[in-house]
Amino acid sequence: MALAIAAHFFFQHTPVFADDSRVPAKSAPGKKASTDKKPAGDHKTADKEQEEPQQEYVRIRKNEKKLAVALETSVVTFGKSPQFPNATVDLIGAIHLGEPEYYSQLNELFKKYDVLLYEAVMPEEAVKNGMRPGGGEGARRGDLSDEQEWTDAKVGLTAISVLQLGMKDALGMEFQLSGVDYMAPNFVHADMTQEEFESSMSRRGETFSGMFLKEMGKSVAAQPEQNPIAMNLDIMLSALSSDRAFRIRRIAAVQLAKAGEGDAFAGFDGTSTIITERNKKCLDVMVRELKNSHLKVGIFYGAGHFADMEKRMVDEHKFQRTQEEWLVAWNLRDPKAAEKKTDTAPKTSP
Repeated sequence: MALAIAAHFFFQHTPVFADDSRVPAKSAPGKKASTDKKPAGDHKTADKEQEEPQQEYVRIRKNEKKLAVALETSVVTFGKSPQFPNATVDLIGAIHLGEPEYYSQLNELFKKYDVLLYEAVMPEEAVKNGMRPGGGEGARRGDLSDEQEWTDAKVGLTAISVLQLGMKDALGMEFQLSGVDYMAPNFVHADMTQEEFESSMSRRGETFSGMFLKEMGKSVAAQPEQNPIAMNLDIMLSALSSDRAFRIRRIAAVQLAKAGEGDAFAGFDGTSTIITERNKKCLDVMVRELKNSHLKVGIFYGAGHFADMEKRMVDEHKFQRTQEEWLVAWNLRDPKAAEKKTDTAPKTSP
């Protein structure tokens, strides 16, 4: 249950706060899975009343033996909008912990866009001053200790940051804010300011504790499906396993893949500040940049935002899915062990 809640908050939906130590503001609470890009296709069925399949933005890829081998995030391309006929927009899914190679691949991918819109709930003055996440010094600062990396990154609320730091160590991962080069010149802030975020939550009567309790309730209700006894046994066995880091990754990956399902944190009207209102702000920036003749746009946001964001792009701006690609965010099995097993396999005679 705790892993399910952590997956919502820590990997897909956590608002990112920049290092605001230099501004007078309030303190705020790799490898590709496949190189082929396939057409997204038309998911409509002959029966118009039948619901369309739910799109995936995070998935677990399995091998021919049905074993989980990778947690992957999507890059979904949209085009053919009559409003912006020559433009393409990619939704690039993010999770806030990943393989170093994953973030290296993303840094290369980001270079191809005219503008790359990114999420980061920052104080208004920090946005005006052009500050970037990660302490304003870019990424790949490999000489930092965990404590320095965590402090410089300023990943959301302190309580969440502590848990993220623990998850980083347990899973053998890297922080998004230390892996991604936010100083790239084509990066454009496309999120609410801290003041807008807090005002929206207050106006809607939302609190982080309330959202946390709501998601906990969802997890409790879903326990019969999740088989908590088997999950807890798997967690205990992971501590005894020789590949315990990868076993823990596989447990966490299952919960993370589930975290994108449904309307996370939504209120009675199906909306929320943390998803809906931030998505509106992001797409406002998208429209502004498209009107400024930036016709190749990337949107780098937590994958949990994309169900709502895609619906808005299709309904309000008449974009169509044209293709999708998948990137490996986590290896779920030790690649070195697989290589060693191959090397030691008996050689067959020609």
